Amino acid sequence: MRFLILLSCFVAGSAFAAEPLRDVKYDTKHERNVLDFWPAKKSDKPAPVYVWFHGGGFRNGDKRQIERNKSQTLKAYHQAGYAVVSCNYPFLGKDMEYRDIVSHCARAVQFVRSKSKAWNIDPARLCCGGISAGALISQFLGYHDDFADPKSSDPVAQQSSRPAVVIGLMQPIGTQEFAIRYMDKGEAPLFIYSHASPRDLIHPPAMAKKIHQKAKELGIPTELFGNTKNDLPQLPKGQTRIGLQLAFCNKHLPK
Repeated sequence: MRFLILLSCFVAGSAFAAEPLRDVKYDTKHERNVLDFWPAKKSDKPAPVYVWFHGGGFRNGDKRQIERNKSQTLKAYHQAGYAVVSCNYPFLGKDMEYRDIVSHCARAVQFVRSKSKAWNIDPARLCCGGISAGALISQFLGYHDDFADPKSSDPVAQQSSRPAVVIGLMQPIGTQEFAIRYMDKGEAPLFIYSHASPRDLIHPPAMAKKIHQKAKELGIPTELFGNTKNDLPQLPKGQTRIGLQLAFCNKHLPK
């Protein structure tokens, strides 16, 4: 029995260095302005950090989305030495428009950077990713003008809101308005993956192609993959989406 208890502790401990910090408030302006933080494995150097925004059409969803499907993304980034953050954000409503939502998400990134010393993370080595609406949020932050205000008396507001790398999964409609219109040369490298079929009206594969093409035209490093449901470039044999995504982050984050 003692052996089984020790074994279970070892298995549980091999996934994450410590229990996550749950429901950390990154701002006080809305009840959904909370995030979960998983510290990186112990290291002498500040860790890179992966910030995740959930999907849900800007009307539903939750930060625990990243813990589904056996937490494969969470575990992969942790094993690679990353800290991981998963954010909630306000939903569309009478007093909350799209622009308001992304400004709250910008605040989340700024807050994470403000915790760099306390959480032993490298603020320069921060990538943002998300699925569906979360992909649009990540891309908006990557390509929109920085929300940082260096003259602010608020130390969080002084931080940059722009990620160094952007990950977009299940590219949805709204791509032109949230991302492409803001893209420019020299901006964040972009990894895109979609397993949507051409019949998917919310995540048509054409949206993934469109933003990928725009990135190529601007000289932004970019990779695009799909699966057998669509005609996007297929994953190389023996490779996984998570593995390729992580390799992309490792390649393009500042050294």
